[in-house]
Amino acid sequence: MKQLMSLINKEIYVRRWSLISFSVGSIAFLLLYVLIFPSFQHETAKFNELLRSYPKAVLKAFNIENLQFSSIEGYISAEHFSFVWPLLAIFLAISTAGNAIAGEIEKATMAITLSMPTIAGEIEKATMAITLSMPIKRAKIYTAKALSGLLSIGGFALVTTLSLIPLSKINNVSLNYNHVLKVSVLATLFALAIYCLAMMFSAIYSEKSKVYFWTGGILVSMYVANIVSGLVNGLKNLEYVSLFHYFSADKAIVQGQLSLQSILVFISLSIISLLIGYAVFIKRDISV
Repeated sequence: MKQLMSLINKEIYVRRWSLISFSVGSIAFLLLYVLIFPSFQHETAKFNELLRSYPKAVLKAFNIENLQFSSIEGYISAEHFSFVWPLLAIFLAISTAGNAIAGEIEKATMAITLSMPTIAGEIEKATMAITLSMPIKRAKIYTAKALSGLLSIGGFALVTTLSLIPLSKINNVSLNYNHVLKVSVLATLFALAIYCLAMMFSAIYSEKSKVYFWTGGILVSMYVANIVSGLVNGLKNLEYVSLFHYFSADKAIVQGQLSLQSILVFISLSIISLLIGYAVFIKRDISV
């Protein structure tokens, strides 16, 4: 156990600055929204009227069908959880991807980035052979790398969502804390599911570029499927194959609805992906 904790601490220490910087950046955005909202609130009637003018299918396709700008929850959902929060995840991937080509970097997410250096990165740098030559079982190596990523991703998601509570208190903005807790749970599970999916590919491939390609490609396909399902009646069932369909941040923070289906999908994908990655990593040949 001591050896495992040492490995986990090492992994988290290596990625600490990127996590800190992007967490601070996300909190800064939240603070900006909280400060702006009282002034913006006077114009909410116009924005709500504008939203009503859009076809419901379009709003549903982009998971913004339940927004009301008259509340801080609706405003934060539109500005942060439907746009900025995913972008920050992508920017974190870009900052740590390093030598990945632009197209592949743009398809990455925070969860993908943090899984890349765990296994595929070490194999590519020919350092995995050194790690495996140490008196540490492969199972322990995989477990340490997986847990460190889960803790890092989970920590980022929790910090960048729950920080909305103290920020609203400090600025005397009325906020439903229970709704924030629910969107925090949803965001965390969503990010962890993506991380675990990337971790699986990281255990399968020896090059980071292949992990970016497959994980990013799957996520982009899911995003497109979610949009198409909302625009084309005959393809409505496509939404069920997309993780973005289950990430209904607007329902969580505005209406306080946390779907059990979403929770089960994210947890199931996380567990299955980690188990597949574990099985592959334990048996695969590490060539350098």
